[in-house]
Amino acid sequence: MAFFVCETQAEQTHHWLGYDIHYTTYPSTLIPTDVAAAHGIVRSDNRLVTNITVIKQGKPVQLEIAGDAKNLLNQQFELEFSEITEHGAIYYLANQIISEQDAISFNISIKPVGETETYLLNFARRYY
Repeated sequence: MAFFVCETQAEQTHHWLGYDIHYTTYPSTLIPTDVAAAHGIVRSDNRLVTNITVIKQGKPVQLEIAGDAKNLLNQQFELEFSEITEHGAIYYLANQIISEQDAISFNISIKPVGETETYLLNFARRYY
């Protein structure tokens, strides 16, 4: 059982206070086995990865990040983000279970380190 993103799977970007907030979701099976193992990501047909990165003036930004996701049955689960730093990039990954043919609503709180304001990122994805 594999699932597919019905909506555009490409990365999305929001602009806020001079920050570029990039976010995407994709099946965990797209991550190579060795990379997944190195970062504690479970690869499975029923798992999804949420990827968030923030850039300001061309440089990656460290974040305080938390969030949750809710499925069609209104079941809510916390997103546990891990900070990954590689090759001058900083990104935050959360790995969660998804049911086949589901719609997930994401609510993510993003606060760049040193910033006083928090950005609330809300988006939804449908999976088949």
